[in-house]
Amino acid sequence: MLNKFSKCVAILTICGLCGCAGTKESLNKQPDEVSGLENYNRAMFTFNNKVDKYVLRPAAKGYKAVTNEYVRQRVSNFFNNIDEPISAVNHLLQGEFLNSGNNLGRFAVNTTLGIVGLFDVASSFGMEKHKTGFDETLASWCVPDGPFIILPIMGPSTPRAATGFVVDGYSSPAYWMAQESGGEDAWLVYYSASGLKYLNLYAENMSMLESLEEGSVDYYEAVKSMYLQNRKKIKTCGEEHQETPDYDFDMGDMDEDY
Repeated sequence: MLNKFSKCVAILTICGLCGCAGTKESLNKQPDEVSGLENYNRAMFTFNNKVDKYVLRPAAKGYKAVTNEYVRQRVSNFFNNIDEPISAVNHLLQGEFLNSGNNLGRFAVNTTLGIVGLFDVASSFGMEKHKTGFDETLASWCVPDGPFIILPIMGPSTPRAATGFVVDGYSSPAYWMAQESGGEDAWLVYYSASGLKYLNLYAENMSMLESLEEGSVDYYEAVKSMYLQNRKKIKTCGEEHQETPDYDFDMGDMDEDY
């Protein structure tokens, strides 16, 4: 399944990078308008909404009913800690050596003193979180974002963001532990843990998404606008990100600390 998805992402990346070249007139249009993807995007957005309504949202509500904020934050901290080595590698690729060392230090401290990352002890030692991924690495290498696209289940993305998601997934220590173990039980644990990670993340963002949907005349346009505003925070070609409204719409990010 992952291999098929990786191939799809590669195709999207090529199409996206080719679609970035255009006339001056095209630069004033929204990314999905330039590439002619809006009809597809709206159809896939409608499909995802049905999956959200009948599968994801009930599951998230059930999860919230049997957990509390404290438990959910421990889950967030645990998975944030697992992602620290990914950030460390990508900071190296971006030439940010101090941040890379900081990530490794955070991983060591939180894995030991923080009880396998359940508690963010490193922050109390002045080791602030600097999360990054392969998407940001590609941006620092001046790789264009490509057109806005709605992916099945995953939702809003771009070719560069989707590529970064896949590469980060294959870079995860949890993935390689399952790969080295090779047993069915190891993969069952890995996929169950991945499911818990995104269920926990969705549960924490569910209220924000519900409010956005209820307050929007065009929910698709509202989601697209919020997502693209959030993308402007990413540094491109070494330049500082643009000042944009502080939308917390990165569905791969769990940054609250308790």
